[in-house]
Amino acid sequence: MNTYKILINISIVLATVFFTALIIYLTPLRYTHLIQPSIDDISAADFYEKYTADPSKYIFLDVRGENSYNNLHAEGSINIPLHQLYNERNNLPRKDQEIVLICSGGAASGVGYSYLEHYGFTNINRVEGGIESWVEAGLPTQSNK
Repeated sequence: MNTYKILINISIVLATVFFTALIIYLTPLRYTHLIQPSIDDISAADFYEKYTADPSKYIFLDVRGENSYNNLHAEGSINIPLHQLYNERNNLPRKDQEIVLICSGGAASGVGYSYLEHYGFTNINRVEGGIESWVEAGLPTQSNK
């Protein structure tokens, strides 16, 4: 009788594990937002200090449109508008360099951050407050006009 109870318990455990795995596999848990997605932000001043110490460690991307970028952008940034990030993602490093995103106020670079994270990038950061906080901190800017 003990062997019969042990077999029933093992069957119950195996069935529970199987159905749990099946539920996890069939349910898009990543869309449930049980845990709020997070973005690694860095202040403009802190990033500028690190960037000027060794620019080769960073890819500094401005994800705003070309006109906005040409009007005013953070010194050292390169322009890859958000709508072109899909095409350019394969040209970005996945290691050895950190990708730092900047936009106007932080929203567009947050979208870019999430997008890159979705494609497996872990070496990403966002300038908190965007170009607005960059200018407010008195950091160097350029214009292509």
